[in-house]
Amino acid sequence: MNYYSKDINELYQMFKTNKNGLKKSEAKLRVKANGKNIIVGKNKESKLKKFLKEFADIMIIILIISAIVSFVISYINHESYIDSIVILAIVILNALMGYIQELKADKAIDALKKMQSSKVKVKRDNNIYLMDSKYVTIGDILVLEAGDKVPADARIIYEAALKVDESSLTGESEPVLKKVGILKDNLPIQERSNMIFSGTNIVYGKCEALVCKVGMDTEFGHIANSLNEKEEEKTPLEKKINDISKFLSIIITIIICVMFIIGLIKGQDFKEILLLSISLAVAAIPEGLPAVITISLSLGMSEMAKKNAIVRKMTSIETLGCTEIICTDKTGTITQNKMKVQEIYYNHELKKIDTIDNNLLLKIMVLNNDALKNNDEYLGDPTEIALLEASEKHFDVEKIRKENIRIDEVPFDSDRKMMSTINKHNEDIILYTKGSFDSIISHCKYIYEDEKEELLTDEKRNILRNVEALEANKAFRVLAFAYKKISTYKLDENLENDLVFVGMTSLIDPPREDVKKAIELCKKAHIKPIMITGDSLKTALAISKDIGILENDDEAILGEELDKMDFETISKNVSNYSLYARVSPTNKLTIVNAWQKNNKIVAMTGDGVNDAPALKKADIGVGMGITGTEVSKSVSDIILADDSFSTIVTAIKEGRKIFDNIRNVLVYLLTGNIAEVLIVFIGMLFGIQIFLPIQILYINLITDSIPAIALSFEKEEHDIMTREIRKKNSSFFTPFLLAKIFTSALLKASAIIAVYFINLKLYDIKIASTMAFLTIILLEIIFTFSCRNIKRNVIGKNLFNNKYINQSIIVLILINIVLFLTPLKNIFDLVFLNPIQLIYCIAVAITIFLVDELSKKYIKKLFKD
Repeated sequence: MNYYSKDINELYQMFKTNKNGLKKSEAKLRVKANGKNIIVGKNKESKLKKFLKEFADIMIIILIISAIVSFVISYINHESYIDSIVILAIVILNALMGYIQELKADKAIDALKKMQSSKVKVKRDNNIYLMDSKYVTIGDILVLEAGDKVPADARIIYEAALKVDESSLTGESEPVLKKVGILKDNLPIQERSNMIFSGTNIVYGKCEALVCKVGMDTEFGHIANSLNEKEEEKTPLEKKINDISKFLSIIITIIICVMFIIGLIKGQDFKEILLLSISLAVAAIPEGLPAVITISLSLGMSEMAKKNAIVRKMTSIETLGCTEIICTDKTGTITQNKMKVQEIYYNHELKKIDTIDNNLLLKIMVLNNDALKNNDEYLGDPTEIALLEASEKHFDVEKIRKENIRIDEVPFDSDRKMMSTINKHNEDIILYTKGSFDSIISHCKYIYEDEKEELLTDEKRNILRNVEALEANKAFRVLAFAYKKISTYKLDENLENDLVFVGMTSLIDPPREDVKKAIELCKKAHIKPIMITGDSLKTALAISKDIGILENDDEAILGEELDKMDFETISKNVSNYSLYARVSPTNKLTIVNAWQKNNKIVAMTGDGVNDAPALKKADIGVGMGITGTEVSKSVSDIILADDSFSTIVTAIKEGRKIFDNIRNVLVYLLTGNIAEVLIVFIGMLFGIQIFLPIQILYINLITDSIPAIALSFEKEEHDIMTREIRKKNSSFFTPFLLAKIFTSALLKASAIIAVYFINLKLYDIKIASTMAFLTIILLEIIFTFSCRNIKRNVIGKNLFNNKYINQSIIVLILINIVLFLTPLKNIFDLVFLNPIQLIYCIAVAITIFLVDELSKKYIKKLFKD
């Protein structure tokens, strides 16, 4: 129901009420029948359910089964339970890490409730009562004034100079003028000037309004509903880790089946086959992977926090790196969220504000102004603050106000579109007026030129109109100023007639200084920046052209035009537009959905309640730390501490680096795990167990994990922001990556098997097993350097310039010295090696490293990435 297009008496009849409000008894019945005026959230999962969900992963299930089977066999054989204890400890640790991340519950609905809840004055039985807003119901008459929060959607029935801050709902930076009247049908929220909306704030004037919608039926309620309905999708990183789980699980299942068949054919003991299967499962699963990825992302979080990007959802860091579309708000993100006087027209001349001298116009800008300055902090309307800032550079504001005492004023209202003050200077009484150009010029008879008053001729009026049109086309907000000397005064309709026109000021919320460069970097990085704003098309066009978001007007569209299209049409044409003006919350969500339908990864910035559904739906929700509401922050993945667009671009660069590092870490870990699987499988074919489960656990958790963490500190490559972007649905396992992993795994496995069997002939099984174990440890250590860059040869002067890898290698060497030279070796079934055997293992590891480095060149040529 479009209540803004109805006659007020029709609404009284519809809601069975009148200007005196409902009867108290009737109001109580309505609250009981319709429900309280509150935001209702969805039921949240219990903490137990969240924790149990962490075990719903194929790799985790395989590990649990392996631990149980290992425990049963150890019990039957009266052996140590260390294998099963270690495996279960890993499973529980991984689950706890994931659970802690999930425990950051979505607080958006709670924030909405907090925003809506307040005390409010309501007229009932022609008496005014102060009550909790949750008891406001349809048909009530609200009585509101400056400073009040609007508790429900309501139709204005009376107003006096009413201005409402709707920025949290519409994104408009300026307070909106409201008035009584009937409007035409099908208007966007921004143009419903006879309505006030739940969650917005009265900043000036007062009003009475008829409540039309409460609770979940309000515009706020619609947003809450969309937050309830939208389930969060997995990030690309989470999907890729799931791919890895499936990939490893398939390999494990196939090889275990083959092992059982071969084992049974060979007549091996069933218990022995089970033990080998446990070894295989332990070997195939990179137990340290969740911890390493978490640490890598945590490092990225710390780095991004230093650059003013606060990460709320850890896995979103990697998603940033493959962002293709940035949908950004204008006010505060692209612009400074601070009105500034850019130019003034005075005495025949249009000048930049920083080139003018003291003049009468500046004086009026101070005297017809309610803004104040207190300890370097400005208080008041943003436009008046801008006028005060521009003027105070030329004279002492306090002094001039004391010399020109304000004795009365005529407040601004939406009909006159002017404000006047009456000031006394010595014996003179002077009226100073400011307002819209059309309003001021229509009340002027004279013009102030060359320090004297001249008749305002039609020719001069046309010149002024041309100047105003010129400034308006630059997207400036134009204010005009006038004055009149009066001998005596009375506040009547003639007071503001026969004014002397003085000049004009042109104001705008200017772009941030660094945003133009950031837009250029986006385009080089194959990222499309898009401006989505609740402000006017003319203003948005001027700003977006200035910073380089769009080149011509055809790339811009209004929200009301989107409303006329079906979703299929929008999805088909969404790439044609770089600017959306006068948008509604629904429009924002539609734009995000349309890009996602085109398989694009979308980052969406926002600060208002109206942005919350789109922020939540986007692949990356970017909230504003300074101007953002608690609702927008609580649904965001990343919060900008400085609200700057350029910080998003910096964060994307960090996201790309983190993805590269995680990719290198995964190659490092999976290569080792696949090599272990091959070793266990080939050993089984020969009826031997080359590695024990506890030895494999040691390799996975100690030898692999410490260098893998160090790889997370690798710096970005020089071309990181000019590469083609990874696609949303692209597989992690590209042909190149599979070739790289399997080539390196085969080299490692071949080397270990050769070491084992050669030394089995030269020595005994204990020495052969110990030498194979030492060789794989050395291979994992030296392979860390190779994985600093999986495409380019790393041998050269920069081989040791990652100090964290160097430190991790030293730590590993010390740990292994302790392992091999103390009684700890008995737990791992190891023996002492002589110097020749040690040198032999080192030589094999270096040889395999060099061969692997040479193979990169050919793998890169033969396989696509």
